[in-house]
Amino acid sequence: MRPFSIKIFVFSGDPDGVRVVSRDDWPGKGIIFPRELLGEVKGRREFQQPGVYLLAGGKKLYIGEGDPLGDRLESHARNKPFWRRAIFFTAEGGRLNKAHVQHLESRLIALAREAGLAELDNGNQPLPPALSEEEHASAENFLREILLMLPLLGFWQFDDDRQEESEAEVQEEAQQKLAIKRGGKRADLYSTLPRGMTFKFQSSTSMKASLELADGGVVVKIGSEAVLEPKQHFEIHGASYAAKRRELIESGILQIQNGRYVFSADQFFSSASAAASVIAGQNHNADHWVAVDGSNLGDLLRSARAKTGQ
Repeated sequence: MRPFSIKIFVFSGDPDGVRVVSRDDWPGKGIIFPRELLGEVKGRREFQQPGVYLLAGGKKLYIGEGDPLGDRLESHARNKPFWRRAIFFTAEGGRLNKAHVQHLESRLIALAREAGLAELDNGNQPLPPALSEEEHASAENFLREILLMLPLLGFWQFDDDRQEESEAEVQEEAQQKLAIKRGGKRADLYSTLPRGMTFKFQSSTSMKASLELADGGVVVKIGSEAVLEPKQHFEIHGASYAAKRRELIESGILQIQNGRYVFSADQFFSSASAAASVIAGQNHNADHWVAVDGSNLGDLLRSARAKTGQ
């Protein structure tokens, strides 16, 4: 991953209003706006340019293109009631034409379907247009920049690092905050579970790892594996887990062996989510820890919460 920066111009002064996104080293421009401010966007010249756009509301997402894109956005304001906010991308100086934005639309729809993080409102998968090698490379470079920026702008539907903020994790975070308010003591759900019970890690990463339940958390066992390279945006969406991972690498607990990291000693974690995320290099929840009887740790934690009223 390479470092990069973006500029966000809030011309109305309202951080929840229309925002213009740009970069010094990129010819593109993004416009983010809430549905109710479509009228303010209509007066901008970008509204009359070719572009690709995303409409989001709840878990639903629609991806489209237009030349000019403004006509399509006005149509969707009338016939697609679900969306609450939108973002579209254009480029100055004719850098994007109709074929380019059709390519971007096709690729974004395919990537959103592959990620599986949103309920796509698109009925079909449009075929990409025929592009020359040069035009294809240019469109893919433009797409790469879009995908880098979207998670930072609140559009997580293509980012499989953001993944899995499951109900269990949300409740766990809420419980910790509640415990702090009640006197600084963290509610210890793990102490209600069978101490010493073991689980194996199951994930598309194919890492082999095991843990056992302990007082106040879990212990990942010596010899467990972790991915060598974390997923893109893990430092952003899993910042605390990424920091823990760096700490374990710097301390020598995680050591490189045969193209992956291996735990050189047993390691305590305060939550199964933290352990899974450090191993996978992306946000994972407790559901990825599976016992020999097929039950998973996420279900056990949810059951424990229900019994204790936490």
